[in-house]
Amino acid sequence: MSDRAKDYKFITESFNKLQEEFGLLEFENDFEDEARDEDSDVYIPFPREEGDIEIDKLVDYLKEIDTFKIHDFNKVTTDTVTQRVLIPSEVSPIVYLGLLPYCKKNGIQLHITSEPFLIGLAASKLDEYSKYTPPCSSHIAIEVIYESKESRLSNQDEENLIKTYLFELSHLFKISFEYGSFENIDAFDEARESIINDSYNIPESTEDYNPGMDLFINANHSISQDLKYLSYYKIFEYFAPIHSKIDAFEAMKKKLDSSHLSSLNADYISSIFDLAREYEQSLRDKELIKSLIDKTFDLVDIYNDLPDSIKKELRLKELKYSTKSEAKDSLANKLGNILYTTRNSIVHAKSNFSSNGLECKVEDLEQLNNFMHKACYSTIKWYNRLPKHLKITEANK
Repeated sequence: MSDRAKDYKFITESFNKLQEEFGLLEFENDFEDEARDEDSDVYIPFPREEGDIEIDKLVDYLKEIDTFKIHDFNKVTTDTVTQRVLIPSEVSPIVYLGLLPYCKKNGIQLHITSEPFLIGLAASKLDEYSKYTPPCSSHIAIEVIYESKESRLSNQDEENLIKTYLFELSHLFKISFEYGSFENIDAFDEARESIINDSYNIPESTEDYNPGMDLFINANHSISQDLKYLSYYKIFEYFAPIHSKIDAFEAMKKKLDSSHLSSLNADYISSIFDLAREYEQSLRDKELIKSLIDKTFDLVDIYNDLPDSIKKELRLKELKYSTKSEAKDSLANKLGNILYTTRNSIVHAKSNFSSNGLECKVEDLEQLNNFMHKACYSTIKWYNRLPKHLKITEANK
Protein backbone atom coordinates (compact mmCIF):
# COMPACT_ATOMS: atom_id res chain seq x y z
CA MET A 1 0.00 0.00 0.00
CA SER A 2 1.41 3.41 -0.98
CA ASP A 3 1.99 6.14 1.62
CA ARG A 4 -0.84 8.17 0.13
CA ALA A 5 -3.21 5.21 0.30
CA LYS A 6 -2.24 4.77 3.97
CA ASP A 7 -3.07 8.42 4.56
CA TYR A 8 -6.52 7.99 3.03
CA LYS A 9 -7.14 4.87 5.12
CA PHE A 10 -6.11 6.76 8.28
CA ILE A 11 -8.40 9.68 7.39
CA THR A 12 -11.35 7.37 6.75
CA GLU A 13 -10.83 5.57 10.05
CA SER A 14 -10.47 8.85 11.95
CA PHE A 15 -13.59 10.35 10.49
CA ASN A 16 -15.97 8.46 12.74
CA LYS A 17 -14.55 10.45 15.64
CA LEU A 18 -15.05 13.72 13.75
CA GLN A 19 -18.69 12.83 13.12
CA GLU A 20 -19.42 11.67 16.65
CA GLU A 21 -17.54 14.34 18.63
CA PHE A 22 -17.53 17.37 16.35
CA GLY A 23 -20.82 17.18 14.49
CA LEU A 24 -19.42 16.79 10.99
CA LEU A 25 -21.70 15.32 8.36
CA GLU A 26 -21.32 11.99 6.60
CA PHE A 27 -17.95 11.55 4.91
CA GLU A 28 -18.52 10.80 1.21
CA ASN A 29 -15.03 11.02 -0.27
CA ASP A 30 -14.23 8.22 -2.70
CA PHE A 31 -10.47 7.71 -2.47
CA GLU A 32 -10.21 4.95 -5.03
CA ASP A 33 -9.23 7.34 -7.84
CA GLU A 34 -7.89 10.11 -5.65
CA ALA A 35 -5.25 7.82 -4.16
CA ARG A 36 -3.46 8.03 -7.48
CA ASP A 37 -3.36 11.83 -7.29
CA GLU A 38 -0.53 12.94 -5.00
CA ASP A 39 -1.78 16.55 -4.94
CA SER A 40 -5.48 16.00 -4.25
CA ASP A 41 -7.26 17.63 -1.34
CA VAL A 42 -9.86 16.18 0.97
CA TYR A 43 -13.30 17.78 1.15
CA ILE A 44 -14.56 18.08 4.71
CA PRO A 45 -18.36 18.09 5.22
CA PHE A 46 -18.73 20.79 7.87
CA PRO A 47 -22.29 21.77 8.71
CA ARG A 48 -23.55 24.39 6.23
CA GLU A 49 -20.47 24.09 4.02
CA GLU A 50 -17.90 21.79 2.51
CA GLY A 51 -14.32 22.82 3.09
CA ASP A 52 -11.18 21.48 1.48
CA ILE A 53 -7.80 20.85 3.04
CA GLU A 54 -4.48 19.45 1.88
CA ILE A 55 -4.00 15.76 2.64
CA ASP A 56 -0.73 16.14 4.55
CA LYS A 57 -2.08 18.96 6.70
CA LEU A 58 -5.24 17.04 7.55
CA VAL A 59 -3.21 13.98 8.55
CA ASP A 60 -1.08 16.14 10.87
CA TYR A 61 -4.21 17.54 12.53
CA LEU A 62 -5.86 14.13 12.91
CA LYS A 63 -2.77 12.59 14.50
CA GLU A 64 -3.28 15.00 17.40
CA ILE A 65 -7.09 15.07 17.48
CA ASP A 66 -7.09 13.38 20.90
CA THR A 67 -5.29 16.43 22.35
CA PHE A 68 -7.81 18.88 20.81
CA LYS A 69 -8.79 21.55 23.34
CA ILE A 70 -11.13 24.55 23.14
CA HIS A 71 -9.86 27.27 25.50
CA ASP A 72 -12.54 29.87 24.79
CA PHE A 73 -14.36 31.19 21.75
CA ASN A 74 -11.06 32.49 20.36
CA LYS A 75 -8.43 29.80 20.86
CA VAL A 76 -8.09 26.11 19.99
CA THR A 77 -4.99 23.96 20.50
CA THR A 78 -3.53 20.50 20.00
CA ASP A 79 -0.14 19.34 21.27
CA THR A 80 1.78 21.23 18.56
CA VAL A 81 -0.72 23.66 17.02
CA THR A 82 -2.47 26.80 18.20
CA GLN A 83 -5.20 28.56 16.19
CA ARG A 84 -6.68 31.88 17.31
CA VAL A 85 -9.45 33.79 15.53
CA LEU A 86 -8.37 37.18 14.18
CA ILE A 87 -10.26 40.15 12.79
CA PRO A 88 -8.29 42.32 10.34
CA SER A 89 -8.64 46.09 10.23
CA GLU A 90 -9.38 45.94 6.51
CA VAL A 91 -11.14 43.48 4.23
CA SER A 92 -8.47 42.47 1.76
CA PRO A 93 -8.08 39.56 -0.65
CA ILE A 94 -4.50 39.08 0.49
CA VAL A 95 -5.86 38.31 3.97
CA TYR A 96 -8.85 36.19 3.10
CA LEU A 97 -7.03 34.19 0.46
CA GLY A 98 -4.31 33.30 2.94
CA LEU A 99 -1.59 35.08 0.98
CA LEU A 100 0.17 36.86 3.85
CA PRO A 101 3.78 35.69 4.25
CA TYR A 102 4.80 32.99 6.69
CA CYS A 103 7.23 33.59 9.52
CA LYS A 104 9.51 31.14 11.32
CA LYS A 105 11.45 31.77 14.52
CA ASN A 106 13.38 29.20 16.54
CA GLY A 107 11.65 26.41 14.64
CA ILE A 108 8.16 27.81 15.36
CA GLN A 109 6.09 28.67 12.29
CA LEU A 110 3.42 31.38 12.23
CA HIS A 111 1.01 32.27 9.46
CA ILE A 112 -2.45 33.65 8.84
CA THR A 113 -4.83 31.00 7.60
CA SER A 114 -8.25 31.38 6.05
CA GLU A 115 -10.72 28.56 6.73
CA PRO A 116 -8.89 27.37 9.87
CA PHE A 117 -9.65 23.67 10.30
CA LEU A 118 -9.34 23.48 14.08
CA ILE A 119 -11.50 26.57 14.58
CA GLY A 120 -14.05 25.00 12.21
CA LEU A 121 -14.13 21.86 14.36
CA ALA A 122 -14.64 23.92 17.51
CA ALA A 123 -17.48 25.95 15.98
CA SER A 124 -19.12 22.73 14.74
CA LYS A 125 -18.77 21.03 18.12
CA LEU A 126 -20.36 23.99 19.94
CA ASP A 127 -23.01 24.64 17.25
CA GLU A 128 -21.63 28.14 16.69
CA TYR A 129 -22.64 28.52 13.05
CA SER A 130 -25.62 29.50 10.96
CA LYS A 131 -26.75 29.76 7.36
CA TYR A 132 -24.73 32.95 6.94
CA THR A 133 -21.79 32.06 9.19
CA PRO A 134 -20.58 28.53 8.40
CA PRO A 135 -18.17 27.15 11.00
CA CYS A 136 -14.91 27.21 9.05
CA SER A 137 -14.86 29.66 6.13
CA SER A 138 -16.38 32.49 8.20
CA HIS A 139 -13.13 32.90 10.07
CA ILE A 140 -9.47 33.63 9.64
CA ALA A 141 -6.93 32.73 12.29
CA ILE A 142 -3.31 32.92 13.19
CA GLU A 143 -1.79 29.47 13.33
CA VAL A 144 1.28 28.68 15.43
CA ILE A 145 2.96 25.36 14.63
CA TYR A 146 5.59 23.86 16.94
CA GLU A 147 8.15 21.23 16.03
CA SER A 148 7.18 19.15 19.07
CA LYS A 149 5.02 19.20 22.17
CA GLU A 150 8.11 19.91 24.25
CA SER A 151 8.94 23.05 22.27
CA ARG A 152 5.55 24.66 22.97
CA LEU A 153 5.90 28.10 24.57
CA SER A 154 4.08 29.32 27.65
CA ASN A 155 0.84 31.19 26.96
CA GLN A 156 2.50 34.57 27.55
CA ASP A 157 5.57 33.81 25.42
CA GLU A 158 3.34 32.56 22.63
CA GLU A 159 1.26 35.73 22.91
CA ASN A 160 4.40 37.86 22.60
CA LEU A 161 5.61 35.85 19.60
CA ILE A 162 2.26 36.36 17.88
CA LYS A 163 2.51 40.10 18.50
CA THR A 164 5.96 40.29 16.89
CA TYR A 165 4.54 38.62 13.78
CA LEU A 166 1.48 40.91 13.67
CA PHE A 167 3.83 43.86 14.17
CA GLU A 168 5.72 42.96 10.98
CA LEU A 169 2.45 42.49 9.07
CA SER A 170 1.26 45.90 10.30
CA HIS A 171 4.42 47.44 8.89
CA LEU A 172 4.32 45.73 5.51
CA PHE A 173 0.61 46.04 4.78
CA LYS A 174 -0.52 48.89 7.06
CA ILE A 175 -3.25 46.73 8.54
CA SER A 176 -3.80 45.49 12.05
CA PHE A 177 -5.44 42.52 13.66
CA GLU A 178 -7.40 42.07 16.85
CA TYR A 179 -8.51 38.84 18.41
CA GLY A 180 -12.00 37.76 17.44
CA SER A 181 -14.42 35.00 18.31
CA PHE A 182 -16.14 32.17 16.50
CA GLU A 183 -19.23 32.93 18.61
CA ASN A 184 -21.86 35.10 16.88
CA ILE A 185 -19.53 36.51 14.23
CA ASP A 186 -21.08 38.24 11.24
CA ALA A 187 -20.53 36.64 7.89
CA PHE A 188 -17.69 37.88 5.70
CA ASP A 189 -17.94 38.00 1.94
CA GLU A 190 -15.28 35.83 0.39
CA ALA A 191 -12.58 37.95 -1.18
CA ARG A 192 -11.83 35.72 -4.16
CA GLU A 193 -11.86 38.13 -7.11
CA SER A 194 -8.26 39.25 -7.19
CA ILE A 195 -4.83 38.53 -5.76
CA ILE A 196 -2.35 41.16 -4.68
CA ASN A 197 0.79 40.48 -6.68
CA ASP A 198 3.20 42.62 -4.69
CA SER A 199 5.98 40.63 -3.05
CA TYR A 200 6.57 41.17 0.66
CA ASN A 201 9.04 39.43 2.91
CA ILE A 202 9.03 39.39 6.69
CA PRO A 203 12.57 39.35 8.12
CA GLU A 204 13.86 35.81 8.67
CA SER A 205 14.42 36.62 12.32
CA THR A 206 11.53 38.57 13.80
CA GLU A 207 12.07 41.07 16.58
CA ASP A 208 11.73 40.30 20.26
CA TYR A 209 8.49 41.65 21.68
CA ASN A 210 8.41 45.11 23.23
CA PRO A 211 5.37 47.23 24.23
CA GLY A 212 5.95 49.64 21.34
CA MET A 213 4.65 46.91 19.06
CA ASP A 214 1.22 47.10 20.71
CA LEU A 215 1.09 50.83 20.01
CA PHE A 216 2.23 50.28 16.43
CA ILE A 217 -0.43 47.64 15.80
CA ASN A 218 -3.09 49.96 17.25
CA ALA A 219 -1.94 52.75 14.95
CA ASN A 220 -2.75 50.55 11.97
CA HIS A 221 -6.37 49.99 12.91
CA SER A 222 -9.01 51.52 10.65
CA ILE A 223 -9.22 54.76 12.62
CA SER A 224 -9.25 58.42 11.68
CA GLN A 225 -6.00 60.06 10.63
CA ASP A 226 -5.82 62.24 13.75
CA LEU A 227 -6.16 59.23 16.08
CA LYS A 228 -3.65 57.34 13.94
CA TYR A 229 -1.19 60.21 14.37
CA LEU A 230 -1.65 60.22 18.14
CA SER A 231 -1.00 56.48 18.24
CA TYR A 232 2.27 56.92 16.37
CA TYR A 233 3.20 59.89 18.56
CA LYS A 234 2.72 57.75 21.67
CA ILE A 235 5.47 55.47 20.34
CA PHE A 236 7.82 58.46 20.23
CA GLU A 237 6.75 59.42 23.75
CA TYR A 238 7.38 55.88 24.99
CA PHE A 239 10.93 55.58 23.64
CA ALA A 240 12.17 59.20 23.81
CA PRO A 241 13.08 59.13 27.54
CA ILE A 242 15.28 56.12 26.85
CA HIS A 243 17.31 57.98 24.25
CA SER A 244 17.58 61.04 26.51
CA LYS A 245 18.87 58.78 29.28
CA ILE A 246 21.47 57.26 26.93
CA ASP A 247 22.73 60.72 26.01
CA ALA A 248 22.84 61.70 29.69
CA PHE A 249 24.72 58.51 30.62
CA GLU A 250 27.32 59.13 27.92
CA ALA A 251 27.80 62.75 28.98
CA MET A 252 28.17 61.75 32.62
CA LYS A 253 30.64 58.96 31.81
CA LYS A 254 32.79 61.47 29.90
CA LYS A 255 32.65 63.84 32.86
CA LEU A 256 33.69 61.09 35.28
CA ASP A 257 36.52 60.08 32.96
CA SER A 258 37.88 63.63 33.02
CA SER A 259 41.42 64.25 34.20
CA HIS A 260 40.00 66.94 36.51
CA LEU A 261 38.30 64.29 38.65
CA SER A 262 41.45 63.90 40.74
CA SER A 263 41.42 67.60 41.67
CA LEU A 264 37.81 68.48 42.41
CA ASN A 265 36.79 72.13 42.44
CA ALA A 266 33.57 74.12 42.50
CA ASP A 267 33.43 74.51 38.72
CA TYR A 268 33.77 70.76 38.15
CA ILE A 269 31.05 69.91 40.66
CA SER A 270 28.78 72.62 39.22
CA SER A 271 29.22 71.13 35.76
CA ILE A 272 27.77 67.85 37.02
CA PHE A 273 24.68 69.69 38.22
CA ASP A 274 24.50 71.36 34.80
CA LEU A 275 24.42 67.95 33.13
CA ALA A 276 21.62 66.85 35.44
CA ARG A 277 19.59 69.98 34.65
CA GLU A 278 20.15 69.46 30.93
CA TYR A 279 18.85 65.89 31.26
CA GLU A 280 15.74 67.08 33.13
CA GLN A 281 15.10 69.69 30.45
CA SER A 282 15.33 67.03 27.73
CA LEU A 283 12.42 65.21 29.37
CA ARG A 284 10.02 68.12 28.91
CA ASP A 285 7.19 67.40 26.49
CA LYS A 286 8.34 69.94 23.91
CA GLU A 287 11.92 68.68 23.87
CA LEU A 288 11.29 65.00 24.42
CA ILE A 289 10.86 63.62 20.90
CA LYS A 290 13.53 65.84 19.35
CA SER A 291 16.11 63.44 20.74
CA LEU A 292 14.75 60.65 18.55
CA ILE A 293 14.80 62.45 15.21
CA ASP A 294 17.63 61.11 13.03
CA LYS A 295 18.94 59.16 16.04
CA THR A 296 16.57 56.19 16.16
CA PHE A 297 15.61 56.34 12.48
CA ASP A 298 17.28 57.49 9.29
CA LEU A 299 15.76 60.89 8.56
CA VAL A 300 17.48 61.14 5.19
CA ASP A 301 15.92 57.86 4.10
CA ILE A 302 12.32 58.90 4.85
CA TYR A 303 12.52 62.70 4.51
CA ASN A 304 10.63 62.61 1.21
CA ASP A 305 7.68 60.99 3.00
CA LEU A 306 7.01 64.27 4.78
CA PRO A 307 4.21 66.39 3.26
CA ASP A 308 5.44 69.11 0.92
CA SER A 309 3.92 71.74 3.20
CA ILE A 310 6.15 70.61 6.09
CA LYS A 311 9.25 70.43 3.89
CA LYS A 312 8.44 73.97 2.82
CA GLU A 313 8.24 75.02 6.46
CA LEU A 314 11.59 73.31 7.09
CA ARG A 315 13.00 75.24 4.11
CA LEU A 316 14.73 72.19 2.73
CA LYS A 317 13.32 70.40 -0.29
CA GLU A 318 15.79 67.52 -0.19
CA LEU A 319 17.86 66.14 2.67
CA LYS A 320 21.12 64.37 1.82
CA TYR A 321 23.71 62.44 3.77
CA SER A 322 26.17 65.15 2.78
CA THR A 323 24.06 67.85 4.48
CA LYS A 324 26.10 69.51 7.24
CA SER A 325 25.44 68.24 10.76
CA GLU A 326 24.56 71.76 11.97
CA ALA A 327 21.83 71.98 9.33
CA LYS A 328 20.54 68.51 10.26
CA ASP A 329 20.39 69.45 13.95
CA SER A 330 18.49 72.63 13.15
CA LEU A 331 16.09 70.72 10.90
CA ALA A 332 15.50 68.05 13.59
CA ASN A 333 14.70 70.79 16.10
CA LYS A 334 12.17 72.41 13.74
CA LEU A 335 10.61 69.08 12.82
CA GLY A 336 10.27 68.20 16.50
CA ASN A 337 8.37 71.46 17.05
CA ILE A 338 6.07 70.69 14.13
CA LEU A 339 5.30 67.18 15.38
CA TYR A 340 4.72 68.43 18.93
CA THR A 341 2.47 71.27 17.76
CA THR A 342 0.50 68.89 15.54
CA ARG A 343 -0.03 66.63 18.52
CA ASN A 344 -1.31 69.56 20.61
CA SER A 345 -3.65 70.73 17.86
CA ILE A 346 -5.34 67.30 17.99
CA VAL A 347 -5.30 66.70 21.74
CA HIS A 348 -6.45 70.11 22.96
CA ALA A 349 -9.88 71.55 22.31
CA LYS A 350 -9.87 74.26 19.69
CA SER A 351 -10.78 76.84 22.34
CA ASN A 352 -7.62 75.95 24.28
CA PHE A 353 -5.22 75.72 21.35
CA SER A 354 -3.49 78.76 19.92
CA SER A 355 -2.07 78.04 16.51
CA ASN A 356 1.47 79.13 15.73
CA GLY A 357 1.20 77.95 12.13
CA LEU A 358 3.50 74.97 12.66
CA GLU A 359 0.88 72.24 12.96
CA CYS A 360 0.36 69.92 10.00
CA LYS A 361 -2.60 70.80 7.81
CA VAL A 362 -5.57 68.48 8.13
CA GLU A 363 -5.39 67.55 4.45
CA ASP A 364 -1.71 66.56 4.86
CA LEU A 365 -2.15 64.42 7.96
CA GLU A 366 -2.45 61.16 6.03
CA GLN A 367 0.88 61.84 4.31
CA LEU A 368 2.50 62.75 7.64
CA ASN A 369 1.26 59.42 9.02
CA ASN A 370 3.16 57.65 6.25
CA PHE A 371 6.30 59.31 7.60
CA MET A 372 5.40 58.46 11.20
CA HIS A 373 4.70 54.84 10.23
CA LYS A 374 8.23 54.36 8.93
CA ALA A 375 9.90 56.39 11.68
CA CYS A 376 8.12 54.46 14.44
CA TYR A 377 8.89 51.08 12.85
CA SER A 378 12.60 51.92 12.81
CA THR A 379 12.46 53.28 16.38
CA ILE A 380 10.98 50.03 17.67
CA LYS A 381 13.76 48.09 15.92
CA TRP A 382 16.35 50.52 17.35
CA TYR A 383 15.12 49.83 20.88
CA ASN A 384 15.52 46.08 20.43
CA ARG A 385 19.18 46.55 19.50
CA LEU A 386 19.95 48.30 22.79
CA PRO A 387 21.89 46.43 25.47
CA LYS A 388 19.68 45.01 28.21
CA HIS A 389 20.74 47.51 30.89
CA LEU A 390 19.35 50.41 28.82
CA LYS A 391 15.92 48.88 28.22
CA ILE A 392 12.76 49.56 30.19
CA THR A 393 12.11 47.25 33.12
CA GLU A 394 9.62 47.34 35.98
CA ALA A 395 12.43 48.69 38.16
CA ASN A 396 13.33 51.68 35.96
CA LYS A 397 9.96 52.69 34.51
